[in-house]
Amino acid sequence: MGILSGAVWANEAWGSYWNWDPKETWAFITWTIFAIYLHIRTNPNLEGVNSAIVASLGFLIIWICYLGVNLLG
Repeated sequence: MGILSGAVWANEAWGSYWNWDPKETWAFITWTIFAIYLHIRTNPNLEGVNSAIVASLGFLIIWICYLGVNLLG
């Protein structure tokens, strides 16, 4: 709900739903990784090592999103 309302607000404020700037793109990548993680956790055949790998990847992506985009970009 927050992503959809944010897109509507962006359209009203800036005239487009998506601008492909680095913060928006990395935020989308982060949400996608954790959506994959939640889907893996709900599938009993894929739990265990697969979910741990995706969770670790998601943690790494959050650090890239925070350090790489905000401080270095």
